[in-house]
Amino acid sequence: MRMTIALALLALAACNKEPELKLKNATAEEVAAKAKAAGAGEMRPEPGQWKVVTTMKLLEVEGVPEAAAAQMKGALARTATNLKCLTPEDLQKPNVFAGRENSRCKYDEFDMKGGKIKATMHCPGQSGGEMGMTLDGAYTPQSYNVLATMDMQMPTAGQSMKMTMQANGTRIGECPAEPAKGG
Repeated sequence: MRMTIALALLALAACNKEPELKLKNATAEEVAAKAKAAGAGEMRPEPGQWKVVTTMKLLEVEGVPEAAAAQMKGALARTATNLKCLTPEDLQKPNVFAGRENSRCKYDEFDMKGGKIKATMHCPGQSGGEMGMTLDGAYTPQSYNVLATMDMQMPTAGQSMKMTMQANGTRIGECPAEPAKGG
């Protein structure tokens, strides 16, 4: 889901130094290339163990049977906490800022500077429909806080889903040591 792109983008965006990324109508690959050219290394978080807490703030489903809507709300309407180890190697990946390569998504706007991030993107669906997403948040080398709103229009007429999620990430220390490789 595109939320993964958004969370990865924010989990890996950091620092109050001044490189700026400001693009319009850009692909994920273009954002990644501009990030590299702008010295995005200074905008990345510190490597280490990160705790990411996501909370569903709003979930609206229209045009689907009531039981299906209730099931979707039950599955998505929760708070999730995940731990993620970011290694220095992870932070060198070319699309660390933008998500998957060859994505059909485009950023209508992408603005990241001075500890703030704002982005608007849209993604055409494989079988019709479309998803739009906005991101608004703040970041430092050791934390981020972002509000993401997704509005999905399903290929079936009259079906839609809107959700708003809060994501907070905090660097909590060094990555745990890997288990010894035995033979």
